[in-house]
Amino acid sequence: MTGEALLDRARALLIRTMTFYRDDPRTSTWLRGRLERLDQPLRIAVSGRVKAGKSTLINALVGAELAPTDAEERTQVSTFYQYGPEPKILIHTPHGAVQNVPVSTLDACTIRDLQHWRPDEVSRLVIESPTPGLQAITLIETPGVASAAVQETGRSALAQILSEADAVLYLTRYPRQTDLQFLQSVNELQTARSVPISTIVAFSRADETGSGGPEALQAAERIAERYRNDPTLRSFAQHLIPVVGLLGQAVATMTDEEFTALGNLARLSQNDLEALLLSADRFINSKIESIPGTIRQQLFERFGQFGLERALTLLRSGTTEPKKLRSALLEESGLNSLHETVHQQFVERQDALRARSAMLAVDMVLRANPRPGVQQLRGEFERLLANAHEWNELRLLSELDSGQVRFARPLQAEAKRLLGAFGTSPQERLGRDETTLTADLAGEAAAALARWRVQSVNPLHDRIHREAVRTVLRSCERLIVNQAAQPAQAAQAAQPQAAQAQAAQPHAAQPHAAQPQAAQPQAAQPQAAQHQPTQAAQPQQGRRARSAPSQDAQSYPRPGQTQIVQPRSEPRQGRRRREEHQAPQGGPDSPGAHSRH
Repeated sequence: MTGEALLDRARALLIRTMTFYRDDPRTSTWLRGRLERLDQPLRIAVSGRVKAGKSTLINALVGAELAPTDAEERTQVSTFYQYGPEPKILIHTPHGAVQNVPVSTLDACTIRDLQHWRPDEVSRLVIESPTPGLQAITLIETPGVASAAVQETGRSALAQILSEADAVLYLTRYPRQTDLQFLQSVNELQTARSVPISTIVAFSRADETGSGGPEALQAAERIAERYRNDPTLRSFAQHLIPVVGLLGQAVATMTDEEFTALGNLARLSQNDLEALLLSADRFINSKIESIPGTIRQQLFERFGQFGLERALTLLRSGTTEPKKLRSALLEESGLNSLHETVHQQFVERQDALRARSAMLAVDMVLRANPRPGVQQLRGEFERLLANAHEWNELRLLSELDSGQVRFARPLQAEAKRLLGAFGTSPQERLGRDETTLTADLAGEAAAALARWRVQSVNPLHDRIHREAVRTVLRSCERLIVNQAAQPAQAAQAAQPQAAQAQAAQPHAAQPHAAQPQAAQPQAAQPQAAQHQPTQAAQPQQGRRARSAPSQDAQSYPRPGQTQIVQPRSEPRQGRRRREEHQAPQGGPDSPGAHSRH
């Protein structure tokens, strides 16, 4: 079952649940909203602690400065950034009203003022922008986990916003116990625990790790590696990525004027440049006639000290083209890695994530509003959740990509291929081309199954790796079952066509039989005088003869059935029919004789 098929089954269960609760307007309306969401772009909630850099990272991911950034806590209202043909701002009130704010351009000051409204006045802001980075995804900026807005409305309001998202990008400066507890509470439902594929944790200000400086990113990576193996964290997140959000935003939106100013700074002497980078005050207030202080202040606010040091080092080492400088800085900021992970984990798996959201909605309704007769829906929910092997494959792929699970290099590559990392067709999973025969595919799947059965009894594997091996084994078994079922499915698909062709044969013979039937009345006139005593018996004989073809017609196989041929009985039937034709009471004009042919 592919991600698309999984989504179709989850959608069908969501529709049945909505039908079951059709007499409850509030529940059915809520479920209808979840159903409509399945056809909309993927929703990713950007959440985290206060001043974790949520707005900055949103701008870096989108490639445009949409989310306003401030030095103080400002975001009080959840803000949706989505694609639209023209700039638009919509205000949703807690009472369900929607107000359109007329704008020609998206001004950060206007959005900042709207985000200052109280949560009891505005439930959410929707910012529509024609930015290409929003065509595939919708980003939701939430208030900080420990912000005043969350403390005022309670964590249930924030959890509600997170439940409306298909995936979560959680930002933190440094993983704390409160972060783990919050993410654990968000994933407390059965569906979320069973399908932990929707969360990425980012260290959004990795340049401030430790004492900062050039070694900050290496220190952040060591911390991330330690937390990847934390049992609590790995139960709901497989990716922990250090990233310098401020540098990523500056590089993604860098102008030609900023590149020119950086080039002028790089041409300073080594001693002057080192003295300039000792502190923010020296960098901004030093008297350098070639670069005004206002421009240096803007560069420092945009790139930060870490970003300036890396940019100037690259420029002095020969990276003098804007494109190459931008590519190198994006790599050093960690934004490329985050982009790739978001694309692989979220965008490429959006069908599975949408199916997870549909299942989560059903789970929430069945728990919050139980009623008589709900057991059947609960049973369908449990069966779909238990049989969705695709979610287990996605989870293991995430663990393999993040390094939480490691096999030897040949096994690592084969595991990812068998799990569908490079395509979900049998040929792609087995590393064969599209022209490979079914028998060869079945043989290759059996060989892979044998190799991984050996790994299942490897005494060097711990519990985590044994579970990973079982997931790969099940993928191999499904490949074998699918290949074995293909000939039977092909034969079953061919049966209706063969039955239709066989049923069409008597109809094709009818035109030939019509010619002698039309000539029979003329030939019957001279014989009628000779056999007048037998004409009284003809109606009964005709009724007996007309009943015979109906019995013969039942012997033709219906679509999906197989005809049973009995060769020994055919000669007797042929002799009996010839004797009936030769009987004097039938004659050539007998209705029964014509009805048998």
